Amino acid sequence: MIWVTWRRYRTTLVVATTVIALLAVATFACGSIVRNAEGARAFGTFFGCYGTSVTVCRAESALSATAVLAAVLPVLLGVIVGVTAFSRDIEQGTHVLGLTQSVSRSRWFWMRVLVVFVPISVAMAVLGAVLEWTRSAAPRGNFGYVSGSPFDYSRLEFPLFPASGATAGTYTLFALILGSAFALVIRHTVGAMVLTLIVATAGMVGLQVGARPHYAPASIEARPLDGSAQYVAYASSGASFPGWTIGSGYVNTAGDPVAVDYASCEQAYAVDYVEGRPDETVAEYEARSDELFEEQQRAFTDCLRGQGADHLEVRYHADSQFRRFQLTEAALVLLVTGLVLLPSLWGLRRLRP
Repeated sequence: MIWVTWRRYRTTLVVATTVIALLAVATFACGSIVRNAEGARAFGTFFGCYGTSVTVCRAESALSATAVLAAVLPVLLGVIVGVTAFSRDIEQGTHVLGLTQSVSRSRWFWMRVLVVFVPISVAMAVLGAVLEWTRSAAPRGNFGYVSGSPFDYSRLEFPLFPASGATAGTYTLFALILGSAFALVIRHTVGAMVLTLIVATAGMVGLQVGARPHYAPASIEARPLDGSAQYVAYASSGASFPGWTIGSGYVNTAGDPVAVDYASCEQAYAVDYVEGRPDETVAEYEARSDELFEEQQRAFTDCLRGQGADHLEVRYHADSQFRRFQLTEAALVLLVTGLVLLPSLWGLRRLRP
């Protein structure tokens, strides 16, 4: 039965694993260039090297593209391979031959999982491991997505997290099993592909947004009410912050969130430019500018305090928890994959020779 399944799907399997292997080889080559270059980052801009011949910059950009592709490839494999591994036989009626040759439904199903799905999932895990290796070149733990960016890019975020060893492999297996489930239940190739695309994408996004922030208690850093912390309260990007920032905001002395009316506080910065005077030197002009800025800072801080804010809290997960989060999410995805097998087996029971 293994040989029959291999002959039936060898083209699909060879093409899929070859594409993944080529990506892994290209990633290794680009990673070697970046790792041996002084001051290089593990991820660069897609367009920053246009018109130039800077090898390192092109290698950084190639790694950026590969990371994004590796993050979305599990969904594509689920749509193309997971669905067609079963729907093609069902629509053509060739499954009848297999199920009437003293082959049980379970064996007919699991042979495809073993021969087709498992090798592809393992290949994706290898690609993710190679991508992880390339990121060790980033200085200070900064995985800047755009070369020269002032922002830190945590390994716990998209696309770096799903494009890593454990999650890349388990996400692929999940998408493949999901595709087979829709193929066996609705028995329509196009419909199964559309549903696989939607559900697999929603599942990955749901884990990123809804589950991953809760894999561990968030660390909290308290920052004083001064200008150095104001920008963090406007967004959760966590610029120049060593980890994955999941939230930030002003709180009172008891640690309760404070709803700040930024519109009223921004009046402190109504004057954003200091006119130069004909009779003053550059040093005098800079001193006046610094004095104005300090006054604006004090006015903004007083406005925040007047609304009950005591300090700024930044909630984050340290990048050092990467391996823990990887194993947690991989286990969670495998659990969900096991649940997805239930409709697959139900559809398999309904399948008639």
